[in-house]
Amino acid sequence: MCMIKKRLPACFLIVSFVLQLTGCGIVGRFGGTQAQDDYYEYINEELLEEIELEATDAHWDWFTELSAVANEEMKELIKSLTEDGETYERGSSEQKIKDLYACVSDTQNREQTGLGPLKPHMDSIRSAQNIEEYVDALAKLSGQFGFSSIVGGYSIMQDKIDSGRYAVYLTYADTLIGKEYMEGEGTQDYVTMYFDYVKAMFREFGMTEEEAQQSADSVETLLRKICASSLKTEQMYDPSLTYNVYTAEELKQLFTNVNVEQMLETLRIDGQEQYIVMDVGQAETVNALLVEENLQALKDYSTFVMLNDTAEYGNEAFFKLYEQMENALYGITESWGDEDNWMQLTQELLPWDFGTMYVEEHFSPEDKEEVERMIARILEEYETVIRRQDWMSEATKEKAICKLQTMQVKIGYPDQWPKAKDMMQVTPISEGGSLMSNLLTSMEVAIEYSLHHLGDQVDRSEWSTTPQTVNAYYDPSNNEIVFPAAILQAPFYDHENSEGANLGGIGYVIAHEVSHAFDSSGALYDEYGNYNVWWTEEEMEEYQRLSRSIVEYYDQYEMMGTNVNGELTLEENIADLGALTCIVSIIGEEEDALKDAFGQMAYNWACQDTSEYALYLINIDTHSPNKVRVNAVLSSCDEFYEVYHVKEKDGMYVAPEDRVGIWR
Repeated sequence: MCMIKKRLPACFLIVSFVLQLTGCGIVGRFGGTQAQDDYYEYINEELLEEIELEATDAHWDWFTELSAVANEEMKELIKSLTEDGETYERGSSEQKIKDLYACVSDTQNREQTGLGPLKPHMDSIRSAQNIEEYVDALAKLSGQFGFSSIVGGYSIMQDKIDSGRYAVYLTYADTLIGKEYMEGEGTQDYVTMYFDYVKAMFREFGMTEEEAQQSADSVETLLRKICASSLKTEQMYDPSLTYNVYTAEELKQLFTNVNVEQMLETLRIDGQEQYIVMDVGQAETVNALLVEENLQALKDYSTFVMLNDTAEYGNEAFFKLYEQMENALYGITESWGDEDNWMQLTQELLPWDFGTMYVEEHFSPEDKEEVERMIARILEEYETVIRRQDWMSEATKEKAICKLQTMQVKIGYPDQWPKAKDMMQVTPISEGGSLMSNLLTSMEVAIEYSLHHLGDQVDRSEWSTTPQTVNAYYDPSNNEIVFPAAILQAPFYDHENSEGANLGGIGYVIAHEVSHAFDSSGALYDEYGNYNVWWTEEEMEEYQRLSRSIVEYYDQYEMMGTNVNGELTLEENIADLGALTCIVSIIGEEEDALKDAFGQMAYNWACQDTSEYALYLINIDTHSPNKVRVNAVLSSCDEFYEVYHVKEKDGMYVAPEDRVGIWR
């Protein structure tokens, strides 16, 4: 999809502005903007004036702010371990963190290691004499470490039709900078920049100037063909497009240029009753490209993917090229610096070890209980919202309410830490370890952990997100909402806030995630998490009509001269609109509480971006820009008009017949 597979640039820490809260919520530190004209600016004007992005940053919002605070705490933990002179028990989190950081920060060892244990796989790809040898080399690389470039990538996930068991999904080819950039009218300068980077990587790999240019051109030619046949980002959420069942025999008809039996065996996923092909059109294109005349171009493509995927873990030259490209894409003008990068990489490779330590320091059982009560209240209110929809039959309403009543709620951190935490072991430099070898160990652990699920019943208690993650999500396959510990803090939640402010803060986030159970994708799954359309034909037609009106409504909003993509952002827009409907329904006609809720919601979505990063988001992010998330939702909320006396001449005004939402 997009080329960034790991972290986003961190934010700076705000110290000069603190949200003032009283018993009635936000105290009005506003500038000259009127609430009726631009509510986002009305709430956030002075805050945004205080924020100046550092040269090392592309983006600031409260999610990145809280993530940066957690990151600083994890950095202090790393520093204390590296300086304490202690020797820790093998396999303990302390030992792993200490020894991994030593591998990350030993630049001499990284230079000497190079590709290290990955080199034989690279050599197998580069020396392949025909398509069969090339595909076999890719399958061995993917089967052992999970690397995927053209063919052979897979994931083991819950079966969308039978969510109680696992299935093998054959996943997309790596589309590098992504379909949206490759085909966008306003993004071709970035594409040119990206292929300058591809060429530079080949030069660093040892090619001559001419060879590097030729290889970069070959990669671009293949990538444009692959992207042309690939699903759009918004289509990837549609199970009717991505859930395509094939037997092993049928795969042979799809991949006629591949020894399918040998590939599946090498990948260690042979013998399955079925395989899910997530993008059939792309798979057909990939198969057509797997011919002898393309062999050198294919080898170059896979070579670059490997170099790009491991650049942060390799020597300084590869890392600097990667960093410069990433920074240019996001509009960042200054590097983080070595120490910050080293500490970030250490955290990324040991997420659950840091997670256990985070929970020990940062989780309040009392706050968890309060959030649990709020969730119960929101689920109950959503039932009320559903019951008042006159376009739904009673039978369908009961099914929707059943989905609410069976929704699983996960708060804070898992009761049992994932087995992958203990499976991941770090080999120190003194025993022959390196950053590259430990990276590959982490990838092998991920593959082994994934493979052991095949044939087992799904354990719905497992977590896929660490407690130090500042986020929340709804998983349709489990019919569950998940709130890691790190998001249960100000400004999203504060026990000293007014009830209205907390409903507009963490309450809005909770209601947003609950709403995803009924967005344009989530609504296709039943209470068990199975892809099962449980609506009547007439109801689906009405749902689709309402969805089209939401798409058209958001298409009219513009950021930086580019219109919002209503199709791309549909699911998140439905969830935003549904969340506000639920929160307003809870509050009722209490004007002060409504103002607190509206203000807190708008404050929570305050953000600053470089122009480059804003363009990146509008091309690939399934969320609307934050300012649009605030103003578009409020402009479709009748209660907002009543509280702020919005008139037809005001900037926030939308005619009643043009206000949108699935849930009213």
